[in-house]
Amino acid sequence: MAAAQRHSPFGVGVIAFVLAVSVSIGFYIFAYLPVITARPQIPEEILEPEKTIEILIIAGSADPEQEQNYIQKRVEVQLGFDNKVIWINKDTTAHTVTTDNNVIDKYSGLFDSLETVGLVKPGESWEFLFTQEGEFPYHCEPHPWMKGLVKVIKQKF
Repeated sequence: MAAAQRHSPFGVGVIAFVLAVSVSIGFYIFAYLPVITARPQIPEEILEPEKTIEILIIAGSADPEQEQNYIQKRVEVQLGFDNKVIWINKDTTAHTVTTDNNVIDKYSGLFDSLETVGLVKPGESWEFLFTQEGEFPYHCEPHPWMKGLVKVIKQKF
């Protein structure tokens, strides 16, 4: 008579573990990763606008008594025409361009220079590509009296 085979509970556990890890890796690679890394489909004219808008952070902006600190303080841009904005620091002090309401653009990410370059040092610049309509108020983190607004509208023509 043949001897009965004995199955080790350890062997079954190893097989279950390997199977669970394989399923988890498969889910991560084929389901989770593509969704997380996918960028939205944005028309080319919005990603490559014809013009850029420059906003100057002028000398003396760190002084709370100075009323004018951004030239232009309020700008209106059109998607697909001039929706890339560049802030140029002409002051002798470092500044930020920080969203007032934690705006996250679906393509460009968080509207905040601190997240990408940190402080915008004197003579340096920071740019942001707006890809959606709306009003985007911002300020300088170390100098909260410095405030500006970018209004993004659909292209007029």
